[in-house]
Amino acid sequence: MKKILFISTGVVVLAVAVWYFFIKEPTFNATDGYLVNLNDKGVIIEGYDPVAYFTDNMPVKGNEQFKFKYHGATYWFASAEHADLFKKQPEKYLPQYGAFCGYAVSIGKLRPVDPTIYQIENGRLILQHTKEAYDLFNKDLKASVVKADKNWPGLESTRVGKKVEFDKPASAPTASK
Repeated sequence: MKKILFISTGVVVLAVAVWYFFIKEPTFNATDGYLVNLNDKGVIIEGYDPVAYFTDNMPVKGNEQFKFKYHGATYWFASAEHADLFKKQPEKYLPQYGAFCGYAVSIGKLRPVDPTIYQIENGRLILQHTKEAYDLFNKDLKASVVKADKNWPGLESTRVGKKVEFDKPASAPTASK
């Protein structure tokens, strides 16, 4: 009987741990007056180098050795040269919408991103949560960008200084028109 109770308790503890570490989406506080999508270390874009999207035309993992804090987020860079480029012109390399999913912002939500799903649109780095979000955002790219630009200030202002959780995914994705 004790053996069954011990095994049952172990299974429950394991299930809770798996949910907490692998399934539950993170929560965090908006910092320094900015709403930015950070990991548990306070790093934005999961440590990918924002400059590399522009200079290398691809996502490149940054290195903690080359880091810089800006607008409440710690950025990692692949090289000292990239860090210097960012420091000189941060607005040029910032991910749009606080590094939240562009499609989600266009429909008034906050969702995490996959740093490998991105685009540079009119010199702006826009990240997406999934390939499906990317496709929906690009069905009418100009309208999606206009909607995201319109929604972002409201999303940011209502969540800055508060505990931030990702919104639930849309049950049936629709093109942002």
